[in-house]
Amino acid sequence: MLFEAVWRRLGRVFVMGKATDLCTVVVLENSRSLIAKRLEEDVALTIMGLISDDPGSWEEAKSVWPRYRSPAVCQVPDGLPFEESSLAGVMEVLAVSESWMVIDFQTKRILSGGSFEPVGRDAAFSMSLGDKSQGECSLFIRIPPWWELLETASLFAVTEPRQEPICKPKVDRELLYGETFLSYVADRVLEYQRSPDWPESDGDLEDFYGLTVSVHRDWLMTPREDLGGKIPRELLHGAARWSDMVTHGQELRFYEIGTLIAIPTDWAQYDTDPMGSQELCMYFNYCRAMIDSAWGWCLENEDLILTLDHPQVAKVLLDFLQQCKEDWMSESYQGGPSPRFVIECDRRRVAIGDGVAIEGMDEVPRENHILDCNCPICLMMAEGAFGPSFSRIDGHHLELDEEFAFSMAQTLEDWEFENQQYGEFDEGVDEDDLETEFNQKEESVSVWSGVRSDISLPGDQQGHLKMAFMVAEIVSVLESYPNRILDIQSLNIAFSEYRKADGRRRKKAAKKFKRVLETLACRFPELVSKSADLQSRIDESTRLLSTEDKI
Repeated sequence: MLFEAVWRRLGRVFVMGKATDLCTVVVLENSRSLIAKRLEEDVALTIMGLISDDPGSWEEAKSVWPRYRSPAVCQVPDGLPFEESSLAGVMEVLAVSESWMVIDFQTKRILSGGSFEPVGRDAAFSMSLGDKSQGECSLFIRIPPWWELLETASLFAVTEPRQEPICKPKVDRELLYGETFLSYVADRVLEYQRSPDWPESDGDLEDFYGLTVSVHRDWLMTPREDLGGKIPRELLHGAARWSDMVTHGQELRFYEIGTLIAIPTDWAQYDTDPMGSQELCMYFNYCRAMIDSAWGWCLENEDLILTLDHPQVAKVLLDFLQQCKEDWMSESYQGGPSPRFVIECDRRRVAIGDGVAIEGMDEVPRENHILDCNCPICLMMAEGAFGPSFSRIDGHHLELDEEFAFSMAQTLEDWEFENQQYGEFDEGVDEDDLETEFNQKEESVSVWSGVRSDISLPGDQQGHLKMAFMVAEIVSVLESYPNRILDIQSLNIAFSEYRKADGRRRKKAAKKFKRVLETLACRFPELVSKSADLQSRIDESTRLLSTEDKI
């Protein structure tokens, strides 16, 4: 029985699932052709969404159905009415179809025609049953850049060859992470150890920073025979934006369905799939860590280096670096998950959320937040007031050396353009004008340094987050005095009790919160204006919440 499904895009609403909204969907593979003659278009859109993860076959595509399904489609794809057919039979059906879409895995193409509305490479839909009785869920479509998308296509295009060759990045991770790279590092570091460029050092690796940059740059930028003349840097780029968009879409879906689902690891091309930005950043860190480890080993083993010939020393250093690799991959990165886990999440296109389990992966990232601080915002985060938090590496440290080799930019032209934009911005900034403007604003701003507007923060309907910023400023003042921990704790407790109080206890909690603020104002004159303003905001918030309780 057909149902009515609703999907929204860019503020427009389309009603689907009626007889006029049925379409034909064809799946082409090397050895077979599949056809479903009458699919609802919301199912067709979901099938199109599966291509976002770049599956290599229909079976692989079906394995990521849970990452894209919504209440508007079936639980599992195996029940979809696909039948095997010859290519000639497929073309006969398409010729009389009013709306159609073809997924060609062999040539990595999506074609659609007839009345099938163009979707584009990057689209987002909100899909649900018409009455939303079974919920609502977003569908994000992020077609990989090496897939061709031909919309409003003619029927003849289905049997025509691709317009451009398939240019999918292929990553040789064994070369990048394994013995090839580590041997390169060992050889180059030992060359420097025997050269006049070896710095005088008391063990501080900062003395080797210039050499580290040189070894890292040469590794990335030197053409290699085992890469067919390519440079290793080319393996890192070409797909980061697409991969990040897919991962971000899954993160947004988590807030709707409460689940993160990783792509399988048994896909045919999983081992060589391109990098996202998180693995790219981790690879930069990995290279630097291994090079630094080699410098440290040389400093500690100068006598051994003198007694052995180069091949023997290089082998000992290589063995050491291989162990360093395993240790580095397994240890926490900056207090968070291990590099191995970050890389796996990036390759399987799932975001990393504190304490959030991922279907298909055994490890659960631990909650990183430190619970022994006095910041009220941090305490709210630790209590889960804002829901699960997701973290990512922004990659700014790749740009600190100001060299294209380490940049997040894919091409030299992109990197030069970005630098030009930054340069024009810097040239247009007059520091004296900025200071004057800042001083003028300071004369008219509120008593708070961190709260510049009375406008509510998005998603902060009760105003608690904005209050948290204010309480944090008061805490920072108290921390400037010795032995004020009891005052800070009293303030945080009063604020916490107010946030958690229900309608019956809210006025009492507000009274206690205000009394603590008044006491602090009496003891610390610089808090008088902050205390008075926050008390008035407490009164306003309490009135609004009490009004809502009565509705």
